[in-house]
Amino acid sequence: MRIVALDIVRFFAALSVVLYHLVSRPESDAYPLLSEVTQYGYLGVPLFFMISGFVIVFSAMNRSAMAFALSRFMRLYPTLWVGVVFTVFVTWMFADNSHSFLHVMSNLTLLQSYLGFMDIDGIYWTLKAELKFYLCIFLLIQFKVIEKISVWLSIWLLLTVLHTLFGQPFFMGWFISPSYSSFFMAGVVFFLIKEHGMSRFNSFVLMATFILSSYYGFIHTEQFITNAGLWQKMISVLFIWSFYGVFYLLSTGRFTVKQRNVFLMMGGITYPLYLIHNVAGKAIIDYCMNTIPESVAIILVVLLMLFVAWLIHAYVENRLITPVKKHVLSLFK
Repeated sequence: MRIVALDIVRFFAALSVVLYHLVSRPESDAYPLLSEVTQYGYLGVPLFFMISGFVIVFSAMNRSAMAFALSRFMRLYPTLWVGVVFTVFVTWMFADNSHSFLHVMSNLTLLQSYLGFMDIDGIYWTLKAELKFYLCIFLLIQFKVIEKISVWLSIWLLLTVLHTLFGQPFFMGWFISPSYSSFFMAGVVFFLIKEHGMSRFNSFVLMATFILSSYYGFIHTEQFITNAGLWQKMISVLFIWSFYGVFYLLSTGRFTVKQRNVFLMMGGITYPLYLIHNVAGKAIIDYCMNTIPESVAIILVVLLMLFVAWLIHAYVENRLITPVKKHVLSLFK
C-alpha cells in the first residue's frame, strides 16, 4: 500500500537538500535572505532516514531475504548508475574535470571508500548509510527475526545509547551509522504506531529516539552550517521536532492525502533529483556565472535538475527498471 503523504514529505526533503547545496553555498551571496532558511536544508537527510526506517520495515514484512535484497538493489543501483554517469559527463563538460575509469566504476558499486577511491559526489555517503541499513534488515529477514521488532529494536537502541555515551561498541559504525541510527529507529517506531497504535514500548522508544535525534541534530549543525551558533543549533533541533510531529500525524492517520498523479510524480523524481543536483548543479552554475547573474543561474539549474530528474524517473525508472524489477521479483514469489 502506497502512502501518498510520504511522497510529499520525501519531495520536500529532497528539495530542501537541493536548495541547501545550490543556494546556501558558502561562497554564494545570490540570495542572502533565502539562504538564512535554506542553510537548514541539510536536515532533509535525517528526514530521509526517518522515511527509510518507516518504509523499509513495512516493505520487508512477508518477504524473503532474496526478494528484499533484489528489490532494494533494483531501487538503489540502476538510478545511481545514471546519476554517476550524468555527474561525470556534466563535470567534464562544464568544469573540465575528468575521472579515471576505475574511479567511476568504484562509485557505481558504492564501495569506493573501501576500494581507496573518493566519492564523485559527496552526497553518496548517505546512500552508503542506507545500504548498511538495508543489509541489517536483510540479515533480520534471513534469520527469520524481522517480525520480532521489539527485540532487535531494543538492542539497536541500547547499542546507540552506549555509543553516544561511551563511544562503544567502537565497531558499530561498520554495520550502521551510530549518529543517524535514531532517525532510522524513529521511522521504525512510527511504522509500529501506524500498525499497532501507541503502546508503552512504542512510547518509550519514540521518546528515546526523540532525545537522541535532538542531541545529534544539535551537535551536527556545526558540520553543515558555517560558524553555527547556539541560535542555529536550536533551530536545527526545532526542525527535527517538526519531523517527529509530521510523522506522528501521518502514523496516527491525521495526515492523509488522496492519491493524485502530481504527488506520485513528486515522490518519483525524488531519488534521481537527489543524485544529480549537487556536484553537477554547482558545475553548471559556476559555468553560467560567466554570462548571467548567479541568482538567475541558480533558478535555471534548479529547474533543469527537476526536469532531468523527471526524465530519469519517467524513461529510466518507469519504462526500463520497473518492468525488469517486476519480472525478477516474480521469480522469487
